[in-house]
Amino acid sequence: MKLNELTTGKFKLKSKKRIGRGIGSGKGKTAGRGMKGQKSRSGVSINGFEGGQMPLHMRMPKHGFKSRKKIRKVVLKTDFINHLIEKKVVKEKSVIKIQQIIDYSNSKKNSFIKILLGKQLSKPIHVEAHGASKSVLEEFKRVGGDINVMKFKKIGPEKIKNDKSEIPGSLSKTKSKSSKIEKKQVKTKSKDINEKANKSVTKPSNDKTTKTKKNKSPKTK
Repeated sequence: MKLNELTTGKFKLKSKKRIGRGIGSGKGKTAGRGMKGQKSRSGVSINGFEGGQMPLHMRMPKHGFKSRKKIRKVVLKTDFINHLIEKKVVKEKSVIKIQQIIDYSNSKKNSFIKILLGKQLSKPIHVEAHGASKSVLEEFKRVGGDINVMKFKKIGPEKIKNDKSEIPGSLSKTKSKSSKIEKKQVKTKSKDINEKANKSVTKPSNDKTTKTKKNKSPKTK
């Protein structure tokens, strides 16, 4: 058994360093930071700095996971469906599509709609949803309705149908053609009017010149 092998169990024999407590402690004056320089100052975070080179943690490729928060979850209960039936927004035994549910519940686009059990259904109805509990499925069967559980798909920006896009274009083409034809007709009409006007307007006759010539008789000597 040696002195350096002695242990006190929970307590440590080695004391903590006392920094900046006088020259005699060995860590006084500059407290182990040396003289001057950036590292001797306080408030400097130089860890990971590589002399202006792009540091390692910024060079590494980004990776992670797709957050579930990006999908908006809307949880509705059977009370909501009963409310729609009571207010006569939806008829009995009718089919409520997902887009209609989004509109009625004032929820945003691309929202995951799940239906849970609240109060018992008053009337049978058919509903489309992205998710439903077992108790809700049993409740819909009991009443005589049904839930169609569909896969969730994000809807992109609404694309204009070809039929709708073609109609205004054809109208614009026809309008442009008709405007061109009208312009041509106006031009031809204006030309005809000008020609008629020119024909109708007679040039002033040189009566004075003829009269003077006729009146002038040879002088007699």
